[in-house]
Amino acid sequence: MTDVDSGSRTADSGPDQYPEQQQAVAGLDDPGLVRAWTHGATAALRRERDAIDRVNVFPVADADTGTNLYLTLREGDRAVAAAPADTTGARLLAALARAALLGARGNSGVILSEWLRGLAVAARRGGTTADLLTRAAASARSAVAEPAEGTILTAADAAGAAARAAESPGGGAGGGAVGAGGAAGAGGAAVSTAASGVGPLHVVAAAAAAARASARASRDELDVLRSAGVLDAGALGLVLVLDALVVAAAQAAGAAPESDAGGSVAPGTADGAGGGPTSAAGGAAGGVSVVRGSMDAVTLDQLLDVGALPSVPDAADLGTPAGPAGSSVTVSEPGPDGAGSGALELMFVLTGPGGEAADTVAAGLRGALAEVGDSVVVVGGDSGAGTAVWQAHVHTDHLDQALVIAAEAARAGSLSQVHVRHLEAAGQHDWGVVAATSAPALAGELAHTGAVVLLTGGVDAAVAALTPDDAGRAAASTGARRVLLLGTPDVTAATDGQLDVDELITVPAPTDVHAVVALAALGTLLPVGLPDDAGALDPVDAHAIVAEALAGLTVRGTTAADAVDALRQAAGPDTTVVTALLDAGVPGDLADSLAAVLAERAPDAELVVLPTGRPGDGVQLGTESAVGPGPEEAGA
Repeated sequence: MTDVDSGSRTADSGPDQYPEQQQAVAGLDDPGLVRAWTHGATAALRRERDAIDRVNVFPVADADTGTNLYLTLREGDRAVAAAPADTTGARLLAALARAALLGARGNSGVILSEWLRGLAVAARRGGTTADLLTRAAASARSAVAEPAEGTILTAADAAGAAARAAESPGGGAGGGAVGAGGAAGAGGAAVSTAASGVGPLHVVAAAAAAARASARASRDELDVLRSAGVLDAGALGLVLVLDALVVAAAQAAGAAPESDAGGSVAPGTADGAGGGPTSAAGGAAGGVSVVRGSMDAVTLDQLLDVGALPSVPDAADLGTPAGPAGSSVTVSEPGPDGAGSGALELMFVLTGPGGEAADTVAAGLRGALAEVGDSVVVVGGDSGAGTAVWQAHVHTDHLDQALVIAAEAARAGSLSQVHVRHLEAAGQHDWGVVAATSAPALAGELAHTGAVVLLTGGVDAAVAALTPDDAGRAAASTGARRVLLLGTPDVTAATDGQLDVDELITVPAPTDVHAVVALAALGTLLPVGLPDDAGALDPVDAHAIVAEALAGLTVRGTTAADAVDALRQAAGPDTTVVTALLDAGVPGDLADSLAAVLAERAPDAELVVLPTGRPGDGVQLGTESAVGPGPEEAGA
């Protein structure tokens, strides 16, 4: 039978394959629990994303795992919040998984979306809590081309195994410690089994504790983590997600009252009576502080007992940038195994026909992308409604080849959200840039300047039109609080909460030349800023810098046959820079011909020639002048 995307009915199953009366899922059949869980987990990731970002060294040290996990789950939370009030728990999980898949960001976000899809599939089939968690772990692991241990995948496996052990005979009340060493609490104590019977609270508490133990052990399983002295960022994110599930289950069970002392009590207890041992950090044995139904604001410190970890070397000792003031972690280079060697991150959503043919798409795409890059993850599948949807992720130094693979996979469907980012340009900074282009060869050039690039066409496949949501996700992916949008839909009408940035400015960029010139004006190193005497960055108005550069730009579109004459007319004594963008069908000697004309018309001017990768013989010529364009040229 074909698995379904986000838990929907399979294409080959009849209408009664999963009747409603068979869909009861222990704990997660409660829509209130699902809503509380997704909201609480999203809030936890939002609160802790900076801390997780700062320990992100695998698969690449791009300092964005916490942000990517948050942005991914936020999409799912919005879908759950928007669902009708009478939506069942299983259908809420389906909505959560589908929205997370479509909105997934980064390697870790894509893996989390597939973990959620595994939950939804198992929920649709009427599984127990352990069924959901074990299926989620298996789905996440199967989506990764080369799984590594000591990561979010290992933590997910541990959670599933502990949940299965907790549901087995002897794993319930009075059963003692749950799991084979994987269900210890934050302070190393066994999980309390005070819950009556083997209920969902007991099971998810065991799962969360096992994931936490796995996260704490990750530094000893992965060399790059050991070198940096940090725990795996993705595993930490999953710990937060699972602990939010424990909190939601405790709320649903009415088992998490506030203590008289104003502290918190262990899930599954009443007024602290009969509760299990607490962690050294003061949290519950399960690692969860439940106070007025919410997680404590210092969750990571409490859950992982950070003070027990070895001290982290100074950033200067590792030769890497220091984190924000007061941070206790730093970023390390990838280990000698070559993890994270691809400089560009490519992500795309693929939509195609469903049915049996969809079964082989993910595996084929995963294998093909692994030939041109690393950190390959492909998630998704049959939607159960005649279509299938996948999200693909790869780090690559061969963007052109990866795009050919994407286009080949989309021959019977379409691509959307084609997202290119340079990994070394990631991180928190003042200004970010989003650029849209239909030139696949130019996408890598723009990404290398620090922009997040949205590819709108130029490949041998249909590419869906950009939406405001696409632009908003890309803006959040810059990691900046203020973002310039070049040639993208105007999303400024959306709320700040939807955009997750402080300021969003749309800059008119009707051609690719405008985007190239704008990014050149900002320089190749983002963030933009100049150190003052104290070493701090003075605020810089990136919008003003770009506006000034574009004010002196005139762009002409022509063909290869007419390009020389067009440049002869456009260039003059005041010309300082000429940017020529050449489509794939342009003769190879055209660049030399343009250089000769420019040497004649403006000997001191610089010529920048870039390929677009688009089919055809089109040429875009942009001339920059020390004197701004005339009134008629300004609108060209």
